[in-house]
Amino acid sequence: MTAHKTIVSFVGENENGILRQLSHDLMKQLEPEGFSGHVIDLGRSDWLQQFSPLLQKGIYVALGHAGIGAGLEINGQSLWDAVKVPFVSIMADPPSAVPQNHAVKSRYVANAYIFEEWLRFQKRFIRSAQFSTLVESTGVVPNALCNQTAWRDRSQRMVFVKTGEDPQVRRQTWSNIPPRWRNVLEEASRCAIGRQTGDITDILVDACEAHNIQTESRQEIFYFLFQQCDLYVRSYRANELVKALLSLPVDIYGRGWDHLKGSATTARFHSAIDAGRLYELYADTQFLLNTSPNIASGIHERVGCGLASRCCAVSDRNEFSEKNLKDIPVFFGFDSFDPDLPTYMSDLYHSKTDYTDLTLTGLAYADQKLSAKKMMHAFLGIADELRFADALVR
Repeated sequence: MTAHKTIVSFVGENENGILRQLSHDLMKQLEPEGFSGHVIDLGRSDWLQQFSPLLQKGIYVALGHAGIGAGLEINGQSLWDAVKVPFVSIMADPPSAVPQNHAVKSRYVANAYIFEEWLRFQKRFIRSAQFSTLVESTGVVPNALCNQTAWRDRSQRMVFVKTGEDPQVRRQTWSNIPPRWRNVLEEASRCAIGRQTGDITDILVDACEAHNIQTESRQEIFYFLFQQCDLYVRSYRANELVKALLSLPVDIYGRGWDHLKGSATTARFHSAIDAGRLYELYADTQFLLNTSPNIASGIHERVGCGLASRCCAVSDRNEFSEKNLKDIPVFFGFDSFDPDLPTYMSDLYHSKTDYTDLTLTGLAYADQKLSAKKMMHAFLGIADELRFADALVR
C-alpha cells in the first residue's frame, strides 16, 4: 500500500482533552511539509467509518499515546500487520500502568519511549519482542502566543496546572492488601519521597527483595506494587508543593484538591481547564509550576511548555535539570522534601526581578532541544524502519 502523507493519531478517554489537543498540535508541525493529520477517538462508535477512507488513501504512520490503538485486530490478526501500516506507540508513562500495551504481537507496531527509565523497565521486566526505541525529544509545541504579552505585564503571577489527589487516601487503601506487600510499599515510598526526583525502580526492587518477594515471576504483583508506589510518590510531591503555596495568591487549576482547599489563606483553586486553553493561560503567566514523574533522564512537558511560552519554569529538580538547565536563568529547581520549600516559593513569588528579556534564553532552549517537529520526524523515521524491516523477514 502506498504511504501517502497522512498521519492518524488514535485517542481514547483522557482528562481535559489533553491527548486530543496534543495529537492535533504534534501533527500540525508537519503540515508545512505536506502532511495531513487526523485524530480518531476510539471511544466513538463511528471510528472505523472515519478510519477506512484514510486507510484506502494510504497512511504514512499511525500514532497512539500510551499505546492506544496498538492492539487493534482484524480477524484475530494485528490490524497493522494486516494493512502493513506502521504504528508508533508514544510511551511517556510507566509501563506498569498498562503493561500489555508495551508487548503487542505485531511486526508493524513499535514502542517509542520518551524517557529512558521506561525503556529500561520494559527491557528488564516486560521483555517485549517489539521494536522499541528512545525518542530524544520531549515534543514541546511552540506557543504562538508567547510574545503576545511581555513577561512583566502578565496577569497571572504563579500558576500550577495539575489534577490533585490526597496521597494519604491512597495509603489508606494499602490496609486492604496483604501485609507483606503493604510493608514493601511503605518502605519503598518512604525512601523515594526523601530523595531527589528520579527513577524508583531499584528502590522498589530492593524493598521487594528485602521481603523475599520475587520481581521476575508473577509480574502482575510487581506491576501492581510499582504502580501504587509510583502514583503515591508523585501525588506526595505535588501535595508538598501545593502546601507550600497555600499562603500565596497562586492560581491552581485542576480537580482533586478539596483536601487542601480548607487550609488555603490566599491560594486560589480553579476547576480543571480544557487543554485547548493552556497556550493562552501559559502566555499570560510569569511563573509556571510543575512536579514531575519519577524520572531522571528528562523533564515533564510542562517545563518545556513553560519555557516555550516565555514563562519562568519552576519544577522539582532531577539529574537532567541539574545537568542541562543549570545555565537557563528562568528555570528554578527545588526538592519536594526541602523544609524551606514554602520560603523558597514565597521568595520567588515576591521577587522584584524582571525576567522579560531572560525568558528568551528559555525559549531558545525549548526550540532547539525540545522540539515537537524533531519528535515527529523521529516517528516518521521509525515508520520507515518498520517498513524496511518487513522486507527482511525470510
